Amino acid sequence: MPHVPFHFFFILFLLLTVGAQVLMYILASRFLAGKSVGRKFIKIYLPIIFVVINLPLLLTRTDPGLFYYRGFVRTFIMMPFFAYQTVSLGVVLTAMVVYIARMLFRRLKRSAKKLPAERSPIPPSKSRRSFIRKGAVGLGAYAFIGSLHSIYDRDEYKIDHVTLTLKNLPPQLDGLTISMISDIHSGMYMLEDDMIKYAQAVNDLKADMIFIPGDFITSKDSEVLPLAKAFSGLKSKFGTYACLGNHDFFGNPAYITEKLREHGMKVLRNETDELDIDGTKLMLSGVDDGRHANFPKVSHEADSLDTTRILLCHKPYYLENAVAGGFDLMLSGHTHGGQIVFLDLFGEKITPAALVSPYVSGRYKMGDTLMYVSRGIGTVGLPIRVNCPPEITLFTLRSTSKVG
Repeated sequence: MPHVPFHFFFILFLLLTVGAQVLMYILASRFLAGKSVGRKFIKIYLPIIFVVINLPLLLTRTDPGLFYYRGFVRTFIMMPFFAYQTVSLGVVLTAMVVYIARMLFRRLKRSAKKLPAERSPIPPSKSRRSFIRKGAVGLGAYAFIGSLHSIYDRDEYKIDHVTLTLKNLPPQLDGLTISMISDIHSGMYMLEDDMIKYAQAVNDLKADMIFIPGDFITSKDSEVLPLAKAFSGLKSKFGTYACLGNHDFFGNPAYITEKLREHGMKVLRNETDELDIDGTKLMLSGVDDGRHANFPKVSHEADSLDTTRILLCHKPYYLENAVAGGFDLMLSGHTHGGQIVFLDLFGEKITPAALVSPYVSGRYKMGDTLMYVSRGIGTVGLPIRVNCPPEITLFTLRSTSKVG
């Protein structure tokens, strides 16, 4: 997939946000038009209210440092603002769906050859219109409270215990444990004390190794400093390994790599490390994100020994490359598990992320290659998770032929 600069995502998010506010203003104007508030209120005071409501968006661009510590502004202004923005975007999506459905219905009606005689439409009663309006207001309030709850609870992580049986795993490595976190996204929504909490949770698992498949920062080089400090205390028997994600290339990947390595992480940038696990070899490769990845190189390097081959690759889209490279296991993140999941039907997640990738979260298999996609722990766009808690994963590797 082509490299997309961070500014593109910011402009897209800004357009969606502005569009949502215009639509919310139109809906509010129509709703109030039937009330006894007066035309002056709608024309003068309502626009002022919308400007005030959206002032936090300007603050995030003019002085983002306000939100890099916990305090009144962050807790009582920014978080309710983000909840409101979430509801606004939901209104936009709903309005788009309704508009498209109406268009399709009208076209089907026009194209029908035989239509029953039309009856005179029955004008809706005032009580019914009042009920609909009150219901819409109530639903909006419920959505706002739900969004606010999702924002404040977005750090309520879940530890997923996953057993992976690998065909080529040496029997001596049966029972090897690996702890993994992904998509930390150090920044406005992920502060240093948040990351310290996650680092401690990973250490408490006492895994043999720790893997982090990318997206350490959100968009700025400076964001790696609190992250490197918070995770410098990670402890495991055989070390912490990582690769870079697409957000790490929004900054200076060389600088980010340097700071992570200074604090004890082994960052694999299109490299393969031959690990000695109590006298038994294991090949671990890591590739850079997207167009920066060099799959042929790491595949050739990992082929030097007949043992298990594990690949750290931030985006799960490249599973076919892992299969072609003969890797037994690929570990990824990037999708945040959808971040907002409307519904989970027998393992199939209904989420906008599914429109971009068939791999959203959990376990997948192609050929002889297993892949696991983490939900990650951070957020982007809006600091909200719905039906998609942050994930710390503890893998237990199993061999098809255990030591007798």
